[in-house]
Amino acid sequence: QSEEAIKILQSARASKEKSYVLGVSYLEADRPHDALAALKEANDADSSDAHISAAYCEAKIRAGEYEAADAHVDKLLKKEGATGLYLKGLLADLQGYHDEAMKSYERALEIEPGHPPSLFRLAYILDLTGEDSRALELYEQLRKLRPMHINTVMNLGVLYEDRGEYERAIQCYQSVIDYFPGHTRAALYLKDAQASLTMFYDEDAARREAKVAQILGQPVAEISFSPRVRTALQKLGVNSLGDLVAKSEEDLLQIPNFGRTSLRELKEFLSSKGLSLASASGPGGVIEPAAEEAPVVSEGPVSEETLKKNLSDFEWSGRIRKVYEKLSIVTVGDLLKKTEKDLLKSKNLGVTSIKEIRKKLGQLGVSMKPE
Repeated sequence: QSEEAIKILQSARASKEKSYVLGVSYLEADRPHDALAALKEANDADSSDAHISAAYCEAKIRAGEYEAADAHVDKLLKKEGATGLYLKGLLADLQGYHDEAMKSYERALEIEPGHPPSLFRLAYILDLTGEDSRALELYEQLRKLRPMHINTVMNLGVLYEDRGEYERAIQCYQSVIDYFPGHTRAALYLKDAQASLTMFYDEDAARREAKVAQILGQPVAEISFSPRVRTALQKLGVNSLGDLVAKSEEDLLQIPNFGRTSLRELKEFLSSKGLSLASASGPGGVIEPAAEEAPVVSEGPVSEETLKKNLSDFEWSGRIRKVYEKLSIVTVGDLLKKTEKDLLKSKNLGVTSIKEIRKKLGQLGVSMKPE
């Protein structure tokens, strides 16, 4: 819809209003550099307009012009309460300072309860870090607003699926389709959620299949890549992660100003999702693990030093961290007292999480008992 609006606006008569609406449409279409140019024109025409100034600042942030955005945010904080705090949070958020960002979003919501952009970004961070209950609460607040925020409702549906609440997930996806009939990703998610209600098959394998389909269908516009990576993906016509895994390293490295650092950023992100780029040996997509991914485990007793290692010293997914907290597992020794079967009894923890735990323990030369 944003792209349709852009086509219409591009041929409209030049004016402050045109530049502002065009810039906002570019932001919604994840084209921050185009937005920056349009909103600069609007701001030059009327620097006193608070809406234009805020949108112009957001374009600077999303385009990666952090230094210029920082000075702009300082000015807005003096007069634009919730909006200024949201932009301060976004500036921290897109640079990876999530704790600082959350504090700004929460302060914005204290000033203006229900401030939509602050609610969404706060919910998104909570969702990423495994704080499902709080994320659900905030997404549900946003869901009631009109016009519908499609990404909010899609994220909410995925959260409900993760909790096994398929009827609610179906309601979310159906509401998106009712509002936007041509939304192919919502249609795919709806089909998967409906299948989960009616089919009897291996639950973990089914969820894994559905999750892969969802991951591959995710628009790159929803992911906080660096501005350089975003620009490269736009040049390649990459709209979803499915499009991205069809590309090879050679395809990406042919793009001007796209080097090894940007390539590493992309590969690390894909790896975190269990995906890979295409290569000479075959197409990209889901990384197929080795047969059992058995870690190399040292024989003999485990050292006291290893047993006392704190699990918080390692990087874990939000889902695994929540299981550790629920089961009061603090050290490696605590974890080795449990079996894989014990952990699999925990809600929403499946084979993928067990493989992550095996891998980390394998790096220490130890392993859990399967049963």
